[in-house]
Amino acid sequence: MKYMKMKVLIVFIMSFVLFQNNIMAQKGYADKVNQLNSKGQKEGLWIEDTQNVKCYSYFKNGVRDGLYWCVNKLKNRISSFGEFLNGEYSGTWYYFGDYGHLMMIQKDFQKNIYKTPIEHHAQGVCPCRCYCIEYYPNGNKKSEGILLWDEDPQSDFTFEYGEWKYYDENGNLTKTKIFK
Repeated sequence: MKYMKMKVLIVFIMSFVLFQNNIMAQKGYADKVNQLNSKGQKEGLWIEDTQNVKCYSYFKNGVRDGLYWCVNKLKNRISSFGEFLNGEYSGTWYYFGDYGHLMMIQKDFQKNIYKTPIEHHAQGVCPCRCYCIEYYPNGNKKSEGILLWDEDPQSDFTFEYGEWKYYDENGNLTKTKIFK
């Protein structure tokens, strides 16, 4: 049942991405993108286009607030999808591989209170945490547990914390490891 819900969500997201160009091409809509409010802050839908990735996000008074998604332009596939609430990661975030397969889910975002070894973070506490589930290309779980990060979930400085479970490609639990 859970896998089916995820499958429906992925189909919805992919459909949205495929039809985004038609939506953006509607008469009078293109001039409503990347706008600033009277205070000079980002407002509404913003599209940031780099060489390999095109990202869409909504802003309120200069702060990300609402849906966010990125498209890998080389593969023409969605690479990430999630939501911000007042500039903070919120809800469930989905990360996809080059072939459209689900690679990872991050959810239950919150401020971190767990101490980490000083070699991982100078202040002894990474400020943010979430629950992370990684998947094999066949859809089975690869690993799951609490992930701590220094700046945001896409930061290079992330650390596994607490109990992590690891699975083989058939979905069988192979080991459990405790990180402190």
